[in-house]
Amino acid sequence: MRVALVADTFSVAEGTGIARYALQLLSGLTHEGLSVEPITHQPPQIPFGLAVNHALCLPYLVARRAERFDVLHAASPITALAFPLIHKPKVVTYHDLASLGRRGRAGTGLHARLFAPLFLRIGHLADRVIANSAQTKRDIVSHLGIPSEKIITVQWGIDDRFRPQLWHNSPKRVVGYVGAMNPRKGLPYLIRAFHALRCQCPDLAVKLVICGRRNDQYPGLARLVQELGLSDSVEFRGSVSDDQLVEVYNSFDVFVLPSEWEGFGFPILEAQRCEVPVIIREDAHIPEEVAACCLKATSEKDMADRIYALLTEEDLRQAVVEQGLEYSQQFTWARAVEQTIAVYEDVLSER
Repeated sequence: MRVALVADTFSVAEGTGIARYALQLLSGLTHEGLSVEPITHQPPQIPFGLAVNHALCLPYLVARRAERFDVLHAASPITALAFPLIHKPKVVTYHDLASLGRRGRAGTGLHARLFAPLFLRIGHLADRVIANSAQTKRDIVSHLGIPSEKIITVQWGIDDRFRPQLWHNSPKRVVGYVGAMNPRKGLPYLIRAFHALRCQCPDLAVKLVICGRRNDQYPGLARLVQELGLSDSVEFRGSVSDDQLVEVYNSFDVFVLPSEWEGFGFPILEAQRCEVPVIIREDAHIPEEVAACCLKATSEKDMADRIYALLTEEDLRQAVVEQGLEYSQQFTWARAVEQTIAVYEDVLSER
């Protein structure tokens, strides 16, 4: 089977979940004996280069090569804009409907938000749509009107390198976050919750470590830390490379993901694989398959209470760790690749 895999990038250095998905899929499909050609194109270094790349360069490249493949698979809707021009079997993966439903807080590029109604509906022109969770599938059916029977849920996997290491020797307990600094990630919520923890327990030796590339949100976050008097106990560590992720997770006593929503939530399962307990917000729009074994906070005060409990109640901590570790083992890239191949075979047999 000859497969074209279309993506913005196959480099995990880009720091996105979709890039990791594309790379793992490319590796796994090749390992299973399929002939897979990655198709990508670097944005031209001109004004609005990313928009030009998505709207013109990449679609032209895909359309020109389409005839040599049995199946074309776009790793995200915005890389599938050539599909109206192609009559070969086509598959597109949806990771969330962020650009359509949460334009002001999505963290996506301006052109992606402007053209969201077009590229999110590209699934109507595909033979099959892959959704990364039941939540995403429900959103696609509800908001885009794509028939449920056309959508197959294939959950992402977690790399086996995520595992516990030797316990760290920090003089303080560490509450940690890894991710972007865009508005939907809820970092002010986490900082205020940490402030509540410090007010409740001023003698507790604990610090908050925030890992993520600094952007235009950083000055406001740094200002909030200063205003709350937390400068001595909050560390902005900056970007973390993919090679450093396992070590970083293992340096945390508690991992908190204060996001308002996630398309999938890689960090939850990665932290659990490293035997780190996870706290999220109860009202967060996160796939239930991923969030099943997290503690869920109802407010900033409740988040502070739950952090304190995990830092001081060893029986609770151990129970949460064991449950999360066991549950997260089911998310494997081998299974994701196997299910994706089944989608290809289904499309080909139908054609």
